[in-house]
Amino acid sequence: MNDRLLKSSSTIHSIGLPLLLSGGGGFLTPGVAKTINLAIFIGAGYLLLRKPTREFFAARLAGVRQVLERAAKEKDAATRKMAELDARISRLGEEVGSIRERTAFEAEAERQRIEAETENDIARIRQVAQREIGLATQEAISDLREYAARQSVEIAEQIISREIKSEDDARLIKRVGEELTRVN
Repeated sequence: MNDRLLKSSSTIHSIGLPLLLSGGGGFLTPGVAKTINLAIFIGAGYLLLRKPTREFFAARLAGVRQVLERAAKEKDAATRKMAELDARISRLGEEVGSIRERTAFEAEAERQRIEAETENDIARIRQVAQREIGLATQEAISDLREYAARQSVEIAEQIISREIKSEDDARLIKRVGEELTRVN
């Protein structure tokens, strides 16, 4: 360890003042050297940080003043609001009576409006129901006609297939052929 100290002290010795203040073989004791180093550090810190510190604290003081001013304004506003609320509380009985009257009037008007709207809805629903009944009736009649026609054709086919024999069929084909030749 002493070898390292000697090597570092020879390097520091070439620098000059740091060796004197380091206490490594100089004429000052280590405690005094550390005190001098601390004083130099504190002095340099003071010189470097003096202006930013002043600005910080001035800005902080201005911010606190603004907050206090705003708080005073808010307090005044709250005091005015409290006086206004006290006045309203004293008139509360009158306001409650007028609100009740107005509410009763509005409730009656709303009831009448709802009744009129309900009657309109009922009339509209009846018209729609009548139209739908008419359409359903027409559709049912159309379906019944179609069903009756299909049933008639099926029954006719069944009757024809039972009653027509192969010789009748040949005779019908011959007659259709003759009619076609006459048409041409």
